[in-house]
Amino acid sequence: MICDICSSVFSSIRALNHHKKTAKYCLNKNENENNENNDNKYVCTSCNKIMSTKHRLNTHKQSCSLYKENAIEQKYEKQLNDLRDQLSQKDKQIQILQDKLENLAIKAIQKSTTTIKNTNINYIQKMEPITKEHLVTHCPQLTIEHIKKGASGYAEYALEGPLKDRIACVDYSRRKIKFKDREGNLITDPEMSKLAPMFFDSIKDKSSQLVYSLNTPDMDSSMFEEVAKLFNTNADVKNGAIGIKTDFYHDFIKQVCSGSVIE
Repeated sequence: MICDICSSVFSSIRALNHHKKTAKYCLNKNENENNENNDNKYVCTSCNKIMSTKHRLNTHKQSCSLYKENAIEQKYEKQLNDLRDQLSQKDKQIQILQDKLENLAIKAIQKSTTTIKNTNINYIQKMEPITKEHLVTHCPQLTIEHIKKGASGYAEYALEGPLKDRIACVDYSRRKIKFKDREGNLITDPEMSKLAPMFFDSIKDKSSQLVYSLNTPDMDSSMFEEVAKLFNTNADVKNGAIGIKTDFYHDFIKQVCSGSVIE
């Protein structure tokens, strides 16, 4: 009997098998050959078992629990990656649509703003000048009812009468208005510092006439209190005519600006 590893000759197969199991040279060489051959075997990537043929490997995979688990994980991982890709594409599409909508909104706002600005410019350009003569001609429209309402009543008279379509409040927070003077020059007037005294001066005589007409000898106490209040209001009008800014004055300015504001 000959050893297929070291070519040694033995008298029996029993002696040969004993040799293969005990001879260090043959054992080491056999182990190295097995390792080299294993490189060419079919290995299960899940459990690392080695199969001699591809068919056996495929058969093994059908029963290998680790392989099945890995296959399921790989399947879910692929599906998850596909979903991520789809979401990424949708996010890009959404972003594109959002950009388009934003651009459309900006253009619409710009167009609207331009229209509003043009409208306001046209309104201001068409305003007629305010002169002392113009203010005085409207005095007959001032009534005792306007005076009884206080600052809001005088503002109501102004906006419905002498200042109608002749002023524009362009900055309500600073009570800034615009109007045209006698020569047609556009005047910017914060707090109506120029126009208000001119307005109050034009109506102070008419206001006094209406208030004094209520002062009759047959007044009872309740009427006297009301007339006293109107006398105080009339005094505020006279102060406004010379530029003294009382609470009445500021309230009047607020009411007028609120009723004539433009964006």
